[in-house]
Amino acid sequence: LTLARTRAHSTALQALGSSRFHGIADKVAVLASEVPLTPAAADTDLRPLAEAARERLVDAVAALPLLTAGSPYNAAALIHGLSPDPSPHPQDAPWHQVRLLLRLHRYAREVLHATTGQAPPADTRLLGAGEALDRHRDASEAAGAAAQAARTPRIAPATAYALGVLHADQRHEVEAARYAFQRCWQKEAIGMP
Repeated sequence: LTLARTRAHSTALQALGSSRFHGIADKVAVLASEVPLTPAAADTDLRPLAEAARERLVDAVAALPLLTAGSPYNAAALIHGLSPDPSPHPQDAPWHQVRLLLRLHRYAREVLHATTGQAPPADTRLLGAGEALDRHRDASEAAGAAAQAARTPRIAPATAYALGVLHADQRHEVEAARYAFQRCWQKEAIGMP
């Protein structure tokens, strides 16, 4: 098995060093830097698309339980983590969706301002909210991984305990990130420049 792995590794390294691979990589790099747009793309008004991204974000945030996230320790949200259910935490999905929509909104703002030749105004509120949601995602995934590892059959009790502590710590971090997002988001209303 080790010999087969070594041979496969060597073959992969040789393929990565081949001129054929470098040719494909060069074509991908050129394509990424020179996106082929239609002639009508230059005249397209991007403001309605940016506004739609903002509206989707505002609607998704309105659906979040921000009142529950208004306290830094939300014990009710931690109950699911104690269940034997291996599915992801049910409250995490809407928060992950808001994270994606927030990024989409930020990108839309950047593109909108790039077409006018101006730099977008710095919005520390959006940056803070994005950082909080990034922390939320990382902690949620870490808690899920710890829970999955703890479900391993015939795990040592000390290891199971350590994974349980890690899981609880990460779920607390999830709640802290939700609290931080709620604090950032409610500072002022989001708007289009």
